[in-house]
Amino acid sequence: MSKLEHRVKKRETQVVSFHIPKTLLSALDKLVEEGVFNNRSEAIRMAILKLVLEYANAFNSERSGMLTTFR
Repeated sequence: MSKLEHRVKKRETQVVSFHIPKTLLSALDKLVEEGVFNNRSEAIRMAILKLVLEYANAFNSERSGMLTTFR
């Protein structure tokens, strides 16, 4: 578990409201129904964490001289 993942688990949570397409929400609900995640909040937290870690790793790679491209 990375330091960021550990910090995310220990911190208080904040309520965030956003709009999401129905098809994406249905796909998310299927993951919850299949037991991949306990609930929508957990799934969304993990998705955001994965995105943040991906960008952090990319930025660290750029700093060390590796070529990284974002789409």
